[in-house]
Amino acid sequence: MKHTAGFSSQDKRLPSWVFDLAPSLKEKFLGALIEGDGYYDPGHRRFGFFTRSKRLLAGVGLLLASLGYHFVLSRKDPRTGVYGLFYYPEPRKPWPQKGDFVAVPVYEITEEDYPHEWEYDLSVDCETENFVGGLGGLLFHNTPFTNLTFDLKCPETLRNYKVLLGGKEREETYAEFQEEMNLINRAFCELMLAGDARGRIFTFPIPTYNITRDFDYENPELEPLWEMTRKYGIPYFANFVNSDMRPEDARSMCCRLRLDNRELERRGGGLFGASPLTGSIGVVTINLPRLAYLSTCEEEFFERLTELMELAKTSLEIKRKVIEDFTARGLYPYSRVYLQPVKECTGQYWRNHFSTIGILGMNEACLNFLGVPIYHPEGKEWAIKVLKFMREKLADFQEETGNLYNLEATPAEGASYRLARLDKKKFPRIKTAGTPEVPYYTNSVHLPVGYTDDIFEILSHQDDLQVLFTGGTVVHLFVGEEIPDTRMVKELVRAVVTHFRLPYFSITPTFSVCPVHGYLPGKHEICPYPHSEEELARYGRELELALEALRGLPPEAYRLVEPSGESENRTEEVQYEKV
Repeated sequence: MKHTAGFSSQDKRLPSWVFDLAPSLKEKFLGALIEGDGYYDPGHRRFGFFTRSKRLLAGVGLLLASLGYHFVLSRKDPRTGVYGLFYYPEPRKPWPQKGDFVAVPVYEITEEDYPHEWEYDLSVDCETENFVGGLGGLLFHNTPFTNLTFDLKCPETLRNYKVLLGGKEREETYAEFQEEMNLINRAFCELMLAGDARGRIFTFPIPTYNITRDFDYENPELEPLWEMTRKYGIPYFANFVNSDMRPEDARSMCCRLRLDNRELERRGGGLFGASPLTGSIGVVTINLPRLAYLSTCEEEFFERLTELMELAKTSLEIKRKVIEDFTARGLYPYSRVYLQPVKECTGQYWRNHFSTIGILGMNEACLNFLGVPIYHPEGKEWAIKVLKFMREKLADFQEETGNLYNLEATPAEGASYRLARLDKKKFPRIKTAGTPEVPYYTNSVHLPVGYTDDIFEILSHQDDLQVLFTGGTVVHLFVGEEIPDTRMVKELVRAVVTHFRLPYFSITPTFSVCPVHGYLPGKHEICPYPHSEEELARYGRELELALEALRGLPPEAYRLVEPSGESENRTEEVQYEKV
């Protein structure tokens, strides 16, 4: 019983099977609970219930919410930690609907035979794929996209500051805690290295490591970092060797958005009160292939591009005003507290946040406008011209509005397919990547998928393009095979940051995952190890395309009935084989 409902008064909880009961049985359970441990207050016409267990309180609240009861929570005695819950038998709450948000009761719960041990994402057939269960406290959604930047050494901005412990200043400075930094970095790498129970990769959080001129490649404390890169290719690397920037000048905000804090310094007053209080208020992505297809000459192309950039600027300026107003009115309470120093210095909460404009499909734009791909010298030269034009226009926007603007190589995970599909429907002769049935646009200024498996050819081509983005970009280096040892990883990272200027890159080895044997280095369409008849019957032979191969495509683009699109074109597509 103690394993089902808890043992001590602080550990009590509702048995999980209660929530699977029919509504009539839930009512009986609730009545028995109140009759045994609760009471009825005739003066307020409500039932009361007290407990020291937060878990039990949350469970009873969820049970009441599932039955449609109004209830309130209170803390009876802060000294003893006793909590109170009161609910009213009448009237019941109606099931609300507002816009596209609908609250509906659960009429039936059925058990299905699911062949996997765990499910990471819960999806529903709607645009947001988000839904709430219970009393607004359980939000089911896809895996959160998170990015962490790890300092391997204490940054100059903190070296000489005294540490704070329990809110009190100590004599030691942050520079004296290198061993603790090593411990945190090593623990994170070892956790990511282990993967999940079946040897699959943890796709989030994405760690970013800054490679500087004094980076110690032979430091034994960094061995877990190289091993993590060799096995899964998890980390992103920021290049501060061939750059005039320092690690404290930039912030990694997501999979590629990087913010140059020197813009804040140029504004006056330095970074005090500004870093890390920055970010992007939003991104507007420009569809370059359609622009190129509709333009008959270069003059018309740049006129159309200017018009779209002006429209993007207007959109971002409106959004900036709206969120500034919402913040002032208390609708973003945490951001309001977090950004208060910026408000005190500049008069606006979001003053130090960038307005971001991005691009999509430069390769297809070259094909539609010039008739040659981006890897052709003429295509690359024209792409550089377009990016420089956009940079100058953004500088004008910044001077005109007084707000920060930057240029990003938009990830466009969904837009790459959605915009190509819309364009193909409206302009059947427009050139896209993929197939007529499943078209897509190549990400930002990248080379076409499957063009080459020579990573140094990719680096040589992309180097002049990547440095022109001010709001972030990334180059994924698909190795196409497993990396046998960590020394190769170290030398590859050293070669990239020494000989190229691109700011952000990742190294992606090829691996497979068998649901029985776990991680398998290299590409295996069929697991080489033996399996029992039971395992074969349980897992079947359904292929799972690897996440890296699917990046940038929505589910409609990679149905396994007839695989097509970007993942099909990749030179070495990583596949998981269920056998």
